[in-house]
Amino acid sequence: MNTANQTYPDTLSPPQQSAGRVTHHFPDGTLTVECAERGWHCRRAASCLLVPAVGDAVLLVTVEQGAWVLAILERRSPQQIAELSTGSHLRIVSQGELSLSSKNLRITAEEADCHIQALQYSGESLSAWVNLTSLVGKRCESVWQTITQISNNVFRKTSQTEHLRVGQLDIKAESYLRMHAQNTVITAKAIAKVDAGQIHMG
Repeated sequence: MNTANQTYPDTLSPPQQSAGRVTHHFPDGTLTVECAERGWHCRRAASCLLVPAVGDAVLLVTVEQGAWVLAILERRSPQQIAELSTGSHLRIVSQGELSLSSKNLRITAEEADCHIQALQYSGESLSAWVNLTSLVGKRCESVWQTITQISNNVFRKTSQTEHLRVGQLDIKAESYLRMHAQNTVITAKAIAKVDAGQIHMG
Protein backbone atom coordinates (compact mmCIF):
# COMPACT_ATOMS: atom_id res chain seq x y z
CA MET A 1 0.00 0.00 0.00
CA ASN A 2 1.40 3.39 -1.02
CA THR A 3 0.63 6.10 1.50
CA ALA A 4 3.22 8.62 0.37
CA ASN A 5 0.50 11.23 -0.28
CA GLN A 6 -1.33 10.64 3.00
CA THR A 7 -1.94 13.81 5.06
CA TYR A 8 -0.37 13.97 8.53
CA PRO A 9 -0.61 16.67 11.22
CA ASP A 10 2.11 19.30 11.12
CA THR A 11 4.98 18.71 13.55
CA LEU A 12 8.03 20.93 13.86
CA SER A 13 10.47 18.05 14.23
CA PRO A 14 10.27 14.30 14.78
CA PRO A 15 11.74 12.60 17.83
CA GLN A 16 15.53 12.42 17.63
CA GLN A 17 15.36 8.62 17.66
CA SER A 18 12.21 6.57 17.36
CA ALA A 19 10.63 3.64 15.56
CA GLY A 20 8.53 4.03 12.44
CA ARG A 21 7.17 2.10 9.49
CA VAL A 22 8.17 2.49 5.85
CA THR A 23 5.28 3.62 3.67
CA HIS A 24 7.01 4.42 0.38
CA HIS A 25 10.28 3.67 -1.41
CA PHE A 26 11.47 6.16 -4.04
CA PRO A 27 13.67 5.33 -7.09
CA ASP A 28 16.56 7.43 -5.71
CA GLY A 29 16.72 5.21 -2.61
CA THR A 30 15.02 7.62 -0.22
CA LEU A 31 12.07 6.54 1.92
CA THR A 32 8.94 7.81 3.54
CA VAL A 33 8.63 6.63 7.14
CA GLU A 34 5.50 7.07 9.23
CA CYS A 35 6.48 8.24 12.71
CA ALA A 36 4.95 10.55 15.31
CA GLU A 37 1.65 10.62 13.40
CA ARG A 38 3.14 11.91 10.16
CA GLY A 39 5.41 10.89 7.29
CA TRP A 40 9.10 11.75 7.12
CA HIS A 41 11.26 11.81 4.03
CA CYS A 42 14.38 9.85 5.03
CA ARG A 43 17.63 8.61 3.62
CA ARG A 44 19.16 5.24 4.38
CA ALA A 45 22.24 5.39 6.59
CA ALA A 46 25.47 3.95 5.18
CA SER A 47 25.52 1.38 7.99
CA CYS A 48 22.04 0.12 7.01
CA LEU A 49 23.08 -2.26 4.23
CA LEU A 50 19.78 -4.16 4.35
CA VAL A 51 17.38 -2.34 2.01
CA PRO A 52 14.11 -1.44 3.80
CA ALA A 53 10.88 -2.45 2.09
CA VAL A 54 7.40 -0.97 2.37
CA GLY A 55 5.86 -2.18 5.61
CA ASP A 56 9.12 -2.74 7.48
CA ALA A 57 9.55 -1.35 10.98
CA VAL A 58 12.70 0.79 11.08
CA LEU A 59 14.74 2.85 13.53
CA LEU A 60 14.57 6.55 12.60
CA VAL A 61 16.99 9.23 13.80
CA THR A 62 16.99 12.95 13.05
CA VAL A 63 19.96 15.30 12.89
CA GLU A 64 20.47 18.77 11.46
CA GLN A 65 20.99 17.33 7.97
CA GLY A 66 17.63 15.54 8.00
CA ALA A 67 16.14 12.17 8.91
CA TRP A 68 17.93 8.85 8.49
CA VAL A 69 16.95 5.20 8.72
CA LEU A 70 19.57 3.49 10.88
CA ALA A 71 18.34 -0.10 10.93
CA ILE A 72 15.44 -2.41 10.19
CA LEU A 73 13.76 -3.57 13.39
CA GLU A 74 11.27 -6.00 11.88
CA ARG A 75 10.43 -7.16 8.38
CA ARG A 76 6.88 -6.92 7.14
CA SER A 77 7.04 -10.59 6.21
CA PRO A 78 9.73 -13.08 7.26
CA GLN A 79 9.51 -14.69 3.79
CA GLN A 80 10.30 -11.52 1.82
CA ILE A 81 13.64 -11.21 0.06
CA ALA A 82 16.39 -9.52 2.10
CA GLU A 83 18.61 -7.33 -0.10
CA LEU A 84 22.01 -5.94 0.88
CA SER A 85 22.81 -2.83 -1.15
CA THR A 86 25.57 -0.21 -1.16
CA GLY A 87 26.33 2.58 -3.59
CA SER A 88 30.05 1.80 -3.71
CA HIS A 89 32.39 -1.19 -3.56
CA LEU A 90 31.72 -3.81 -0.87
CA ARG A 91 34.49 -5.86 0.75
CA ILE A 92 34.04 -8.59 3.36
CA VAL A 93 37.17 -9.37 5.38
CA SER A 94 37.53 -12.16 7.94
CA GLN A 95 40.69 -13.08 9.85
CA GLY A 96 39.27 -16.58 10.34
CA GLU A 97 36.87 -18.69 8.31
CA LEU A 98 34.15 -17.23 6.08
CA SER A 99 31.24 -19.64 5.50
CA LEU A 100 28.25 -19.40 3.19
CA SER A 101 25.42 -21.88 3.61
CA SER A 102 22.13 -21.96 1.70
CA LYS A 103 19.80 -24.26 -0.18
CA ASN A 104 20.55 -22.51 -3.49
CA LEU A 105 23.43 -20.20 -4.47
CA ARG A 106 23.39 -17.88 -7.49
CA ILE A 107 26.21 -15.54 -8.52
CA THR A 108 25.76 -13.03 -11.36
CA ALA A 109 28.53 -10.70 -12.55
CA GLU A 110 29.86 -9.23 -15.78
CA GLU A 111 33.45 -10.10 -14.81
CA ALA A 112 34.99 -12.21 -12.04
CA ASP A 113 38.55 -12.64 -10.75
CA CYS A 114 39.27 -15.47 -8.32
CA HIS A 115 42.61 -16.13 -6.53
CA ILE A 116 42.70 -19.19 -4.26
CA GLN A 117 45.93 -20.78 -3.02
CA ALA A 118 44.43 -24.30 -2.76
CA LEU A 119 40.91 -25.31 -3.84
CA GLN A 120 39.02 -28.52 -3.15
CA TYR A 121 35.61 -29.23 -4.68
CA SER A 122 33.31 -32.17 -4.07
CA GLY A 123 29.80 -32.72 -5.39
CA GLU A 124 27.48 -35.04 -7.26
CA SER A 125 27.72 -33.29 -10.65
CA LEU A 126 29.34 -30.33 -12.41
CA SER A 127 28.06 -28.75 -15.65
CA ALA A 128 29.52 -25.78 -17.53
CA TRP A 129 28.52 -24.12 -20.81
CA VAL A 130 31.24 -21.79 -22.19
CA ASN A 131 32.40 -20.51 -25.58
CA LEU A 132 36.14 -20.59 -24.81
CA THR A 133 38.18 -22.40 -22.15
CA SER A 134 41.91 -21.88 -21.51
CA LEU A 135 43.85 -23.87 -18.91
CA VAL A 136 47.58 -23.29 -18.35
CA GLY A 137 49.61 -25.21 -15.79
CA LYS A 138 52.66 -27.35 -15.12
CA ARG A 139 50.93 -30.67 -14.42
CA CYS A 140 47.47 -32.15 -14.87
CA GLU A 141 46.22 -35.43 -13.41
CA SER A 142 42.75 -36.92 -13.82
CA VAL A 143 41.19 -40.26 -12.89
CA TRP A 144 37.83 -41.28 -14.39
CA GLN A 145 35.69 -44.37 -14.68
CA THR A 146 34.57 -43.42 -18.22
CA ILE A 147 35.56 -40.59 -20.55
CA THR A 148 33.51 -39.59 -23.61
CA GLN A 149 34.67 -36.85 -25.99
CA ILE A 150 32.84 -35.66 -29.13
CA SER A 151 34.20 -32.88 -31.36
CA ASN A 152 34.54 -31.81 -34.99
CA ASN A 153 38.31 -31.29 -34.85
CA VAL A 154 40.99 -32.35 -32.36
CA PHE A 155 44.61 -31.12 -32.49
CA ARG A 156 47.16 -32.45 -30.03
CA LYS A 157 50.91 -31.84 -30.04
CA THR A 158 53.49 -33.48 -27.77
CA SER A 159 57.04 -32.17 -28.15
CA GLN A 160 58.75 -35.06 -26.33
CA THR A 161 57.28 -38.47 -25.47
CA GLU A 162 53.71 -39.74 -25.24
CA HIS A 163 52.99 -43.14 -23.64
CA LEU A 164 49.77 -45.08 -24.09
CA ARG A 165 49.02 -48.26 -22.15
CA VAL A 166 45.64 -49.92 -22.81
CA GLY A 167 44.05 -53.34 -22.47
CA GLN A 168 42.58 -53.16 -25.98
CA LEU A 169 42.90 -50.46 -28.64
CA ASP A 170 40.42 -49.99 -31.51
CA ILE A 171 41.06 -47.19 -34.04
CA LYS A 172 38.69 -46.67 -36.97
CA ALA A 173 38.93 -43.96 -39.64
CA GLU A 174 36.05 -43.41 -42.06
CA SER A 175 38.17 -42.45 -45.08
CA TYR A 176 41.90 -41.98 -44.43
CA LEU A 177 44.51 -43.12 -41.89
CA ARG A 178 48.16 -42.03 -42.02
CA MET A 179 51.02 -42.97 -39.69
CA HIS A 180 54.49 -41.65 -40.45
CA ALA A 181 57.78 -41.59 -38.56
CA GLN A 182 61.50 -41.68 -39.21
CA ASN A 183 61.59 -45.17 -37.71
CA THR A 184 58.54 -47.39 -37.20
CA VAL A 185 58.41 -50.67 -35.31
CA ILE A 186 55.28 -52.86 -35.25
CA THR A 187 55.50 -56.09 -33.26
CA ALA A 188 53.05 -58.70 -32.06
CA LYS A 189 53.51 -61.53 -29.57
CA ALA A 190 51.12 -63.94 -31.31
CA ILE A 191 49.59 -62.78 -34.62
CA ALA A 192 50.19 -59.74 -36.86
CA LYS A 193 47.63 -59.50 -39.69
CA VAL A 194 47.38 -57.05 -42.59
CA ASP A 195 44.21 -57.32 -44.70
CA ALA A 196 43.18 -55.03 -47.58
CA GLY A 197 41.96 -55.03 -51.16
CA GLN A 198 45.42 -53.88 -52.24
CA ILE A 199 48.66 -53.80 -50.27
CA HIS A 200 51.59 -51.70 -51.51
CA MET A 201 54.92 -51.96 -49.68
CA GLY A 202 58.13 -50.23 -50.68
